[in-house]
Amino acid sequence: MGRLASPYGLVSKVSQLPITEGEPRFPIYSASLGNPGEALDVQAGWDHDAMSGNFDGAGGALDRATAAHISVAESLERYSSTSWDPQELVWATAEEMGDDGIPPAAWPTCSAQELAHPRCGLIPSDPRIPLRWVKGWSLTESRPKYVPAVSTYLRFPPESSSERYTHPVSTGCAAHLDPVAAVENGLLEVVERDSIALTWLQKMRLPELEVSAADISPEYQEFWERGQSSTVRTRFFDATTDLGIPVIYGVQLADDDAVLSQVVAATCDPDPHKAVAKLLREAASLRIALRSLSAPGRRSDEDPEDTLSVIGGALLAGPPEKRPLFDFLLEGERPRRSLNELPRFTQKGPALPHLVEKFKAKGFDVVVVDMTTDEAREVGACVVRVLVPQLMPLSFAHRARYLGHPRLYEAPQAMGLQVHSEPEINPHPQPFA
Repeated sequence: MGRLASPYGLVSKVSQLPITEGEPRFPIYSASLGNPGEALDVQAGWDHDAMSGNFDGAGGALDRATAAHISVAESLERYSSTSWDPQELVWATAEEMGDDGIPPAAWPTCSAQELAHPRCGLIPSDPRIPLRWVKGWSLTESRPKYVPAVSTYLRFPPESSSERYTHPVSTGCAAHLDPVAAVENGLLEVVERDSIALTWLQKMRLPELEVSAADISPEYQEFWERGQSSTVRTRFFDATTDLGIPVIYGVQLADDDAVLSQVVAATCDPDPHKAVAKLLREAASLRIALRSLSAPGRRSDEDPEDTLSVIGGALLAGPPEKRPLFDFLLEGERPRRSLNELPRFTQKGPALPHLVEKFKAKGFDVVVVDMTTDEAREVGACVVRVLVPQLMPLSFAHRARYLGHPRLYEAPQAMGLQVHSEPEINPHPQPFA
């Protein structure tokens, strides 16, 4: 990753970010991409707006060098997700693709009520109108499978009305030196985001996890210690869905913080102990980013309900007076579990084959698209996008939360939790960023 950072490299500058007094003491770095439009013809009109998606990578770790390299890897991931060759895309209708493609109708959809709102920004895909497709590989069917390019790449302007059924997000993008690890990490993020969306929209009363230093494996003890703070406390919840892959949802509470009194973070990992470590590390990075974007002159004046801001909902839910928004998690009786009660993968070697089997058993698709750019290939890295159309997407557009997707109502029922109908769905913008 260090070879990508130089005044003339993919990443022009790597900087350590300041930590506010009393915050968890993880070293956090940011890697600046600059303007990718200078290098990519497809991004010639690039507009670097952190409010609508920060494309500069961020990384946190126990030591500064690792944190800096992680930030570069994330910048590589973001850059690669905005790079495509128009000549490799296939223009065709869903009917013309047949069984070789996963049509827009099979992806999460907005409800009729959402689509009727003039600020929704999305429309149903018309099967008679062609759209662009990109070739991927189905891990569940072991064959090539085409997916809509608009569901794959970021900063991908629609060129057909059939491409206006979704707002692209980064879920499932991953970079790694090991291709298997990249795919596994991307798939775990898809599972994590599915759980995050379900938790907030359905106001799921998740079981609370009782976690202490004595519960954490020795290899993750230092993450636990660094994540402790005199001003910030974290409550952990078991957000594992019907997939049986451990997901931990965290709410960080800082009673005296006027801006970030509540911050949400979540992680998915076959090892729940590692998931706790990752959550604490990522929450520390998130707090720095949110605080910098909450400064006067940085915050958007637009109503978060009418923007595509990835941080609007988080900043809206941050002030102390907004804590009642989290009552469904923080208040009331609920089951309590220990960390060791969560499912844990004990097989040796990569977890990917076992993860894929879980999706096969559910009848879900798992498709991987190779987004490796020249810059990644030159340093021995690969970048992928993992897609599972049956799972619930995380949407930062409050007017387009895909409330018509069946999983939003079927998953809580499968988990034995209360199911809210569309009129009862959480009316507040998503606080995860």
